[in-house]
Amino acid sequence: MSTGTWREQVRRSALVKVPGTTMERWGLLALLVLAATLRLWNLPGIPYTHDEISALVRLRPGFLDALRNVVVEIDAHPPGVQLFEWAWTRLFGMGEAAVKLPFILMSVAALFLLYRFAFAWCGGTVALVTTALLAVLQYTVMYGQIARPYAAGFFTTALLADQLTRYLGSGSRRALAGMALAAVLSAYTHHFSLLLAAIMAVTGLFLVRAESRKAYLVAGGVAALAYLPNVPNFFRQLDVKGLTAWLAPPTVHWLPDYLWWIAHCSVVFAGALSLLLLTSAALRIRNRGSVGPLWAISLAWGILPLAIGYAYSVWWAPVLQYSVVLFSFPYMLIGALAGLRHLRPGWALPVVGTVAALGAGTLITVRKHYEIFYRSRYELAAQGIIAASSVPGRMALYDGPGEVIGFYLDLWKVDKAKLSYAELRGMPVERLDSLLHASSASEVFLGATAGAEPERAARIQAMFPFLLERHDVEEGQTFLFGAGPSTKRLDDHAWSSRVAPDAIKGEDWSVDADLPLLQDSTGHAPRRWDFTGREFGILLEKPVYEVAKGDNDVLEVRMDATGVSGGGLKLVAELREGETTTFYRSQPCPVRMGAGTLITAIPFADLPGHGQGQRLRVYVWNEGGNPAQVASLEARVRSGNPWLYGLFQPLKGPLIYP
Repeated sequence: MSTGTWREQVRRSALVKVPGTTMERWGLLALLVLAATLRLWNLPGIPYTHDEISALVRLRPGFLDALRNVVVEIDAHPPGVQLFEWAWTRLFGMGEAAVKLPFILMSVAALFLLYRFAFAWCGGTVALVTTALLAVLQYTVMYGQIARPYAAGFFTTALLADQLTRYLGSGSRRALAGMALAAVLSAYTHHFSLLLAAIMAVTGLFLVRAESRKAYLVAGGVAALAYLPNVPNFFRQLDVKGLTAWLAPPTVHWLPDYLWWIAHCSVVFAGALSLLLLTSAALRIRNRGSVGPLWAISLAWGILPLAIGYAYSVWWAPVLQYSVVLFSFPYMLIGALAGLRHLRPGWALPVVGTVAALGAGTLITVRKHYEIFYRSRYELAAQGIIAASSVPGRMALYDGPGEVIGFYLDLWKVDKAKLSYAELRGMPVERLDSLLHASSASEVFLGATAGAEPERAARIQAMFPFLLERHDVEEGQTFLFGAGPSTKRLDDHAWSSRVAPDAIKGEDWSVDADLPLLQDSTGHAPRRWDFTGREFGILLEKPVYEVAKGDNDVLEVRMDATGVSGGGLKLVAELREGETTTFYRSQPCPVRMGAGTLITAIPFADLPGHGQGQRLRVYVWNEGGNPAQVASLEARVRSGNPWLYGLFQPLKGPLIYP
């Protein structure tokens, strides 16, 4: 198409509020209703995510306090959304439905704006197919339900794309003002929406007519001046060097994993999307046409932010996550599907209906969005703590972010004075052992998040050996352990092997033949191996695939030691690939003299390839050869939580402990 053609096409679209035929408009309405339904489903029951709670607990009583929280204190985002939430919660409270509603509405409104943008550049078929995908993808549904900058930035950048397009088509001062406002809102929402807004603004400079360039530059200058107050905050946040504390730089697997997640980890849906993309490419090649500068737009708006984020994360500091690419994702999609404008008109609605049905169906059945996203590890832990207060003899423990439980107790208006629980985050092993030993409880409740020490459950079960309840949720679990047997006892260990002087040696354990055995003078106590003057003597070695069948399984190793003096005794678990150690974790004896239980663990979920193809080695290391006696060792594999990272990874199987 010639330059005049694309300008005429954009001009025609800019003259109407809702472009398209009657059928296309009805199709748009149906898709917007579908999008709203998927996002508003059981609105009061959508729990807060960690990011939302982190933001809400930092809302201070006064406006200046709220502003200081994001400008002075370390925060990863511009202050716009935090200040909006401060004002919104003052008016409507902290309830999930009230806080999330404006973000959900913004995410749906963005679809209308993106429809208008896609229609102006590619026509009705591409606009409807794109809207259908954005309506049903977990990518856009989930982030639309989170009261954080993602839904807001999705909306503000869509508004900027729409207003820029309408200004190109109509020259309207209203559209120019809307474009400047959208740019400012994007800049104050998220650093990646700021990046995209800047790219959009520069792109527009090459697209506006010469006679409109002065007005365009003035509008851009006003937007830049409006952002100046946040510039010091912007550079301060750059100095933080990204999210190095918990986010790793992207690897070569990042993009394939991202695309597979977009396709709902479904072969059927991925096949349908691939067919759409191939058809779009084939139609474009056959018709030898492009929509003016659309390919440059989709490349600059869609690919460039991803490329910049990837390069920045690899060469400077990790920032690249699926969330930050959300703003540019629609333009990648529109560019990839632009060839569908040549599709026969009669095919448009069947294709749109099929895409919407497959996307919504796999969202519910394959991704299980409403089962996983709607169950909060934090709510489950808080409920367990509250329940423990009404059960005599039950102790409550929590291993997770400390502010979360207090947030929920305030939100639910629970009297904190009536509750008793211990926070384990950062608690030394010795202190936990003392806490358990000193307790007269007959049951222990444990609420643990994905960041908890992997040994916690095994250490508690060493003293309260009967598992009574277990519940798995995304990035968290709760356990209930009992001191005595019960009819509702569970066993979640898929494999175990034990070795002791007076027991049948478990398979694959090797014990040095010359390792001395000791027994006290009474002859009643079990015999122990004497490691005095020795560093090594007991080893278990097996291929990982023989012990851990699930990707998210956890290896737990326990050693009971006595007569320890001088320190240096360690229980070691490691993985090897050939002669290279790929994972190493040890637990030193928690007491300098006397007896102790050493426990170490390997969470396979967090390892590349989940440890498969490697060899597991478990051994005793008495560094320095100080006096130490070992009574027994046991290695067990606790079946993993199959939905541990279920929001962003393929599900690892059915949920056994719901």
